[in-house]
Formats: sequence, C-alpha cells, structure tokens
Amino acid sequence: ASAAAASIDIPGRPKTKHVYSRDLEWAPQGDQASKFNDSYDPNSENNGVVIAPAIKPIHDDILLAKLRPGQAIELEAHARRGTGRDHAKFSPVATASYRLMPHVQIIKPVYDELADELVNLYEPGVFTIEKCTSEKDKPHDRKAVVSNPYACTMSRNYMRNATLKDSIYIGRIPNHFIFSIESVGGGNLSPGVILAEALRVLKEKCMRVVRLADESLEADGLME
Repeated sequence: ASAAAASIDIPGRPKTKHVYSRDLEWAPQGDQASKFNDSYDPNSENNGVVIAPAIKPIHDDILLAKLRPGQAIELEAHARRGTGRDHAKFSPVATASYRLMPHVQIIKPVYDELADELVNLYEPGVFTIEKCTSEKDKPHDRKAVVSNPYACTMSRNYMRNATLKDSIYIGRIPNHFIFSIESVGGGNLSPGVILAEALRVLKEKCMRVVRLADESLEADGLME
C-alpha cells in the first residue's frame, strides 16, 4: 500500500496534516486485482469511481503521523497473513483470563447507615439498598441486599468494619468459571468464536496424545 498525498486539514491548525490509516491505498501486485475485486459506483458516468476497495484497513481512523510544512512520508507497507503459532502478533487474542464466580451471602441483616457504607464504600456494585417492609426489620428504614455478585472483586474491604465482618460472607463457587477474552486484530473473530476454536484445538491435542500413548503401549506389547 502507499500513502495518499492528500491529507485532511485540522481545524485551528491549518499547517498541520494528519495522516490516517484511511489514507493508505492498495496497490495490487501480480494477479491480485483479478482475485480481489473493488466495488465501483454504478451511478458514475464512467463507472470508474471506487466506493469500496477490496483491500483496506479494518479501522480507517488510526492516526499514523502528523506532518508539518515541508515534511513528507514515503511509505510502502506489506500485509501478510499468519497464525499465532508463527508469531504472537498474529494471535487474535490480547488477554485471556478466568476467575471463579463469587458467592456472596448476608449472614446477618445490615441496616440503615451501615448498609449505606457497605453499598457505596466497601463493595460498590455488589449490594443495593432496599426499603424495609417486613415486621422483623422494624424499626429500621432500609437494608442491604445482594444484587450483583458478579461485580465482586474479592477485595473484602468490608472486613475493616467489625460489624460487617461478622455479617457478610464472600467466597467462590468452585465449579462456576468466568472467562474474559479480549479479541484484537481488526475484530475478525469474536470472543465467542475464539473460545470455541480454542476448545476445539485443545480437544484435538488431547486426542492426539491419547492416540500416541495407545500406539506406544501397543508397540511395547502392553495393550490388552
């Protein structure tokens, strides 16, 4: 690809030119033009106005450089397709992690000002305030209830308060995993697809190990 000569004027800074990824123009090599067809404007008189290039950056708003008067860039960029096995830069995942689902319980009721502290100070997002309506809650006005255990970061800040320490229990559910996957590389693969493909590859590797183990045992005459 080559960078287009024309750039966009920046309001308030007429002498500064910003070069974005959308300024890169695809230069077909060999028979690439026949393999990847551009989309042309059908309303154009000569039908020669390209409205959708076949090869272009996924994100067109990436700032590449800022040019001042007298400055220019001569750039030739080459795109190559690869996999994460070849190099980490081809991996569609930036961060993949997991944690156990928090298990939050209110052992003893938490009321009024103490409930406000728990909700807004110690564990924000995990608890909410609820009006007291039952007879057993009188004469209290409000109480804390668990609303979103997923938001718990296991900080246990509430344990700094002696009363809350005996009123709240936070643990983990051992068989409930929360996966977090951040996809990169232009968004070609969604996190759900990445997880499914990763599990498929892992399954194939496990089956390969089992097969190799069976073949080794059979060669040693240990298979029944």
